[in-house]
Amino acid sequence: MTLRHLLLITTTAMVAAPVAAQAQSVSSNEADGIVVTGIRASLRDAIEIKRKASSIVDVISAEDVGKFPDANVADSLARLPGVTVDRQFGEGEQLSIAGVEPALNRLTIDGHSVASADWGGNPSDRSSRSFNYSLLSPSIISQAVVYKTPEARLQEGAIGASVDVVTRKPLDLDSNTFRFNGGYEYNDRADRGSIRGNALYSWKNADETIGILAAANYDKEQLSRAGVAVYWYRTGQALLDNAPSTATVNGKAITDLTEDERSEFASSRFASFLAREFFKQERERIGFNGAIQVRPSDNLKLTGTALIIRGNYDNVSNSMYTYGYEGSRLISAQFSGGLVTQATFSGIADGQTGSTGQLDTLYRRTRVKNDTYSLAYEWEPDGWHVTGNVGYTRASGGKDPEYLLDFRTQQGFTSGANGRNTTVDWDSPATDPTKWLSNYTANGGENITASDGRTFFGRQIGGIPTKSGFTLDKEWFTEANAVHDLNAGPFTQLLFGARFTSHENSNTTYSNAIFTDQDFTLADLDYNVLPSGLYDGLGTSGNGAPYVGMDKDGIIAALAKYGNFTDDRGLAKGEYWLVKEKIAAGYAQANFETGKLRGNVGVRFVSTKTESNFYAQSGSTVQLVQYNKTDNRFLPSINVIYDAGDTVVLRAAAAKVMSRPRYSDLAGYLSLTDSTLSGSGGNPDLKPYLATNFGFSAEWYFAPGSFLSGEVFYRDISNYVGNETLETELTNPITGNTLTYAVSRPVNGGKASVTGFSISGNTNLAWGFGIQASYTFADAETSKAEGLPFLSRNTIQISPYYENGPFQARVSYNRRSKYFYRFGRQQSQDYTDAYRQLDAQVSYAINENLSVTATASNLLDETYYQYSSTKNAPTSIYKNGRVYSASMTAKF
Repeated sequence: MTLRHLLLITTTAMVAAPVAAQAQSVSSNEADGIVVTGIRASLRDAIEIKRKASSIVDVISAEDVGKFPDANVADSLARLPGVTVDRQFGEGEQLSIAGVEPALNRLTIDGHSVASADWGGNPSDRSSRSFNYSLLSPSIISQAVVYKTPEARLQEGAIGASVDVVTRKPLDLDSNTFRFNGGYEYNDRADRGSIRGNALYSWKNADETIGILAAANYDKEQLSRAGVAVYWYRTGQALLDNAPSTATVNGKAITDLTEDERSEFASSRFASFLAREFFKQERERIGFNGAIQVRPSDNLKLTGTALIIRGNYDNVSNSMYTYGYEGSRLISAQFSGGLVTQATFSGIADGQTGSTGQLDTLYRRTRVKNDTYSLAYEWEPDGWHVTGNVGYTRASGGKDPEYLLDFRTQQGFTSGANGRNTTVDWDSPATDPTKWLSNYTANGGENITASDGRTFFGRQIGGIPTKSGFTLDKEWFTEANAVHDLNAGPFTQLLFGARFTSHENSNTTYSNAIFTDQDFTLADLDYNVLPSGLYDGLGTSGNGAPYVGMDKDGIIAALAKYGNFTDDRGLAKGEYWLVKEKIAAGYAQANFETGKLRGNVGVRFVSTKTESNFYAQSGSTVQLVQYNKTDNRFLPSINVIYDAGDTVVLRAAAAKVMSRPRYSDLAGYLSLTDSTLSGSGGNPDLKPYLATNFGFSAEWYFAPGSFLSGEVFYRDISNYVGNETLETELTNPITGNTLTYAVSRPVNGGKASVTGFSISGNTNLAWGFGIQASYTFADAETSKAEGLPFLSRNTIQISPYYENGPFQARVSYNRRSKYFYRFGRQQSQDYTDAYRQLDAQVSYAINENLSVTATASNLLDETYYQYSSTKNAPTSIYKNGRVYSASMTAKF
């Protein structure tokens, strides 16, 4: 069945739904005064918010107090049109919206900023301003609103969309509300399970002038991710170089190749570093959310909130990979279709030094902390509505410390990749620990001079860097807003306000190297052999999997036993940055309504003062430098809504928006060489990403709790940041010389546009059944052939559900098409292939106080596949496993 036919059937089913059955269901509950909870109530509340909104929005609403649709907030948001989630590690962590990458979207909680730091799972983008949604506990959330078109009153910083998460407040709940949920989760690939739980209690006095809410959650998740990776593609020319005359290509002696055959082989790509990987992680999250509300008078309300998150993301990874780049060791090769699909290399003779492969073993102690405190006020004197907040948010994350230990081998091997099928075949099975030698044993010693001048003869076998890739993100914020009722023609309200923030983001690594002058092999240590079933379904062949590796205790013990020379190198200046931003914003907005027409028009002014601190090098001199820049922007916006009838709402919007650059792009390490007039580094003079956004939507609310919506969006993006080498006049901060350098650095100037549309809807069918579905198409026009990062052209989401009495069930299917991921080594264009996710949930209410729920995620055991430029050249092939869970909920 084609995607078009599936959409046609789904849309027809929605519009042709038996409305009478819905009306009967709604009337039988509401007429009796019953408070409706569950799937239908959640969807109905979200639809009502969407219908009344003053811009183009989509909403996810909780099914009950403490019960969000999914255990992961990002997975729930992925049901909305235009929202896609990346599942590199199984659960959703980052969101792309309207075809725009995660770094150019924004998250707020209760309308204010929240600091962001990650555990290091996305090492290529630690410095972006995106948020890891897996840190949020769904139990504290009332609703999440995705603003696809801005209003002047909303915070700037998003080109795709802004997501505001609204948390529970005690004065909104019944006094002595109590919710508890506890359960067990099992990952079939990890073959391990763990417990999860959350609890919420809310109280308020009889006069509803004081309320207190406290919520806590505990999460533990097991992840064992086996996979295949290619770290570098070389060309066949690298194999031809120095190849012995005895080597063969496609069964033909290399000396007998025709000129055309030689040329075709030379341009074919070869997976020269082909790895078998294993990643094991226990994700443990503890969170607390508290709220105190005081209403000293009928028109004044004060709300204090605290959000505290502690995450332990400790992980162990083992990676065994080939060195397939030395043509002098080539025995034979096979190629076709521009790819060297297999090559065989000879090993190193006994008594000689050198390596043909490597085993990296790593243990990372990783902690994530997030603390956010806010005091908000709401005052309503006659004709006015005054709100605001003041608060502080701080997040930190990174590896502290990181234990690194590696081994070498001297075996011959055969390796190759062709799409999702890869082969690694060593001379001896990869389970043989005697074939994996210390770096000193394999390559002999060399003279080492430490940072403090000490000397040693040996080889590096690893290191224990501290605060490795450690991010600290913090912000003070304050905001004041006023709404005044008007009677000035069509204008009904005047909104104005101001916001000020002081923000800092830094990254540090303290480098360390450990050396040895002792001979040892993996067999001398506490090693393990990975379970063979981990690689089922990953297209691996040969004896390269399963293989020997090491766990946490073995790695630490080996470094302590054999590491007899240590060099603490201090701050890694090449990885350091500190960016300080002081942001002042003010806005004015007018809301209007006349007849069936309503909307808002306004302008937001934003001034950003940036101080970028980073290290610069010229020759052998390295010093810390500082660069200051001020950027001022006017951001106008307009939203027009037309109520075309009792059931039809039309919307149109236009706005100027901005998103600030990544911190590392602003303050990356700068290296300049006066003798060659060349250099590389960050660019503290970067301007923010800018865009002119347009949105149009038509919404048909054809029955209670049902709607069908079509949306068209356009993002005209300028100042897009990309890396280029340009002739640039710079003053060398060390020598003081002003010269024209050829500098490779991030620059503005890229232009791109995103055009797309989405169709979404929900309807209640007969006999308790219903369906929620959406389809989004997005296309980018850019000078880059690869397109924009994280943009999938086609995204479809279908969620049929059933709810009748105490029983409810839902199945969710989500598919996104391929998308450009990043530039890899040698400017390789890396893509992530299409990905499907199928989840299911069933729950039963035993009585009004107790219910049980069973959930299954990733039922298809989908493969996460990434490739370099063409689909037959893999870079990553992973499986994260199916996840099953069972839980019980108590509510009073």
